[in-house]
Amino acid sequence: MGFYSKTAAKGSFNKIAVAGSAAIIGALVLCGCGQSKENVSTMTIDSEGKVSYVIFEDFSEDYYNIDELSQMAEKEIAEYNSEYISPKIALEGTELIEVEESTPIVKMALTFDSYSDFSNFNQESLFYGTVKEAREEGYTISTGLVDGKGEKLPDSYLEDHQDRHIVITNDRAHIKTPYNIEYMSNGVNLNGKKEAEVSAVTADTVQLLLSK
Repeated sequence: MGFYSKTAAKGSFNKIAVAGSAAIIGALVLCGCGQSKENVSTMTIDSEGKVSYVIFEDFSEDYYNIDELSQMAEKEIAEYNSEYISPKIALEGTELIEVEESTPIVKMALTFDSYSDFSNFNQESLFYGTVKEAREEGYTISTGLVDGKGEKLPDSYLEDHQDRHIVITNDRAHIKTPYNIEYMSNGVNLNGKKEAEVSAVTADTVQLLLSK
């Protein structure tokens, strides 16, 4: 059962659905479902911790039309933002992509003021900050991280580089980072120096240790 059919069965477009139910949608998209390599759900984190999230998913008009989908998303986002002085989440756009001889795909783009807004709204774990900050928030950083050549993280690395940034998430969308990825969870495939394809990671969380 796809993203939109799950939502329809629940009878409401809840926060998890609006933000993409990243674990579900990421898995569906990355496993295929007819999308091209360009139409892959992607999370982009900037140096300040702001998050852009672009979701691609098969779209069935049996449940929604594109205008209804946008309206439902805007409503849930407005409810979240109403709890704060200034908006924390924005829907940047919703687009229906026609694919020849295939189910149409919906593209939804959202921005989040911080990783915590992404986590709170989407009910997905996401952290971006320094190694020191991650530990202070209770995260355990894996000592089994590897570099692009498969070499393990040196024993003293984390203690010597507590100011390095790290991404920790259970989301399975592609991840674009503000700095080069130096060490990563087993199963991560790099696309350049700052983009990780994480669908093959078997651990509960993906960890990306950055160069700065």
